[in-house]
Amino acid sequence: MSSPLNINLIIPFKDNKAGRLNLYRKEIEVFKEMLGQRVEELKEELVSLFGENFELTLAARSDGNSRKYYWRFKSSKRDRKYNRLHAGSIVEYLRVFDDERKLRLKETEEELIYINANLKLIKGMLDSIDQAVDEKAELRSAII
Repeated sequence: MSSPLNINLIIPFKDNKAGRLNLYRKEIEVFKEMLGQRVEELKEELVSLFGENFELTLAARSDGNSRKYYWRFKSSKRDRKYNRLHAGSIVEYLRVFDDERKLRLKETEEELIYINANLKLIKGMLDSIDQAVDEKAELRSAII
């Protein structure tokens, strides 16, 4: 990824037109899209490294709050759970591959861990912005 999320998370007290919040939301969404694109790049790297017959893929799953990426077997004849790379069924499958490829898979897993952490933070930031907008609207509509 070429540009990390560079965001000033201090929202000014006076943002009457919600311009700053909308700008933050757009910047956060762009970063979220970049993370998704990186996962797609990782999937392509797996194909180039292992070929079309490689039985693992990267799959997204919602944990109730945000999307997370896991390893998953493509075939329904294998364990179709969403797993981390160190799960028993995956370790067993990877035994046939050379150490260099296994190392690349570990690097991919490490990157997925950071992508997942960023996705969770992004979800929290977007939720906080929405909460601030809702609370501000409630305050403005309140009869005091």
